[in-house]
Amino acid sequence: MATRSGRTIVRAERLYDGTGSLPVQEAAVAIEEDRIAAVGEAARIDAGPADRVIDLGDLTLLPGLIDAHVHLSGPAPTDLDPAHVTASPAYRALSSAAQARALLHAGFTAVREVGSETGVALARALDDGAVEGPRMLAAGRVIMRTGGPWPGRPRARPVEGVDACRRAVHLAVREGSSLIKIGTSAYRDAATEHLFGEVPTFTVAEISAITEEAHTWGLRVAAHCAGTPAVRNAVEGGVDTVEHAFNIDADTIAAIVERGVWAVPTLRFTRCCNLPWAEATYRQQIASLRALHEAGARIAVGSDSTGGPLLPHGHGNAREFALMAEAMPAATVLTAGTLGAARVMGLDAHIGSVEPGKLADLVAVPGDPLADLAVLQRVRFVMQGGRVVVG
Repeated sequence: MATRSGRTIVRAERLYDGTGSLPVQEAAVAIEEDRIAAVGEAARIDAGPADRVIDLGDLTLLPGLIDAHVHLSGPAPTDLDPAHVTASPAYRALSSAAQARALLHAGFTAVREVGSETGVALARALDDGAVEGPRMLAAGRVIMRTGGPWPGRPRARPVEGVDACRRAVHLAVREGSSLIKIGTSAYRDAATEHLFGEVPTFTVAEISAITEEAHTWGLRVAAHCAGTPAVRNAVEGGVDTVEHAFNIDADTIAAIVERGVWAVPTLRFTRCCNLPWAEATYRQQIASLRALHEAGARIAVGSDSTGGPLLPHGHGNAREFALMAEAMPAATVLTAGTLGAARVMGLDAHIGSVEPGKLADLVAVPGDPLADLAVLQRVRFVMQGGRVVVG
């Protein structure tokens, strides 16, 4: 952290500022307290006698990474593991705190926690400084229709009808949610319940009731959805983000673009979960992501990581960047996981890019991420709000 009498100046071989601009070579960032004071070529930012200089050598400096779709509620790789359901709330809370710390130390300085029974409490603990981890928006319990995608799960709140949908938002607000998550599609085959389905659950009227109430309270709405009918209902109902959002037709993609809805593709979960349906689903996801990008949709990085041996939180979350590069240019992906994801969170005035006035959330990696996005899995330096976390 910057000292009382001077600034902290971080130097690196190059800087990507998160805005999509060309990199700054031989770069420096000057930090006062927790904010960025100046950005540019190192030769133009002189260090005074009271300044602290951190020279990162040949590393590349970036904004803090952001994962816009995570679950921090338990130890299991997926809810298919009974240990996830039977673990006590206390165990899940402790596990969540450990996962949050791992995320921060891997360079993720902000995340959206899109559904768990422990997320709201964890977000408060992070805000209070009781535990170490990213800045976090938390949905708490996910609102779904009875018979929706997560029946019987602690993280789900089943509802029926427009009035119940409105009440569910009020409950979430009272519980401290900073984000509303809904499930608008169900799994077609109950025997393989983690196969993203194409069966819409909520009606457009129910989704509209949720989004109207949420927006009244200043909260955004994220919709779990896959398949044209469910995604189209979510978009017409006014959601802010469509999570997963694959196997969709051109008209639905056009509606996503026209309404400015963000798409969060969540490739890591499918690529790494090693279930029978995963390969076919992944191919659908890549095809839809490519079509969304080519149509000009707004896209943010979100990995759907859940913790556990197959999807541990930490450096592996950054694999999402490399997977997305199968459908999009690397520079676009990099922005999707920094400034784009900050915009999804509504926090882009404070984080997401390396610009004067913003919070000093910075990471550094070896090599050039635009040449190889895999280097984002090898973070060597992390700063959050002017405080050095790693390095």
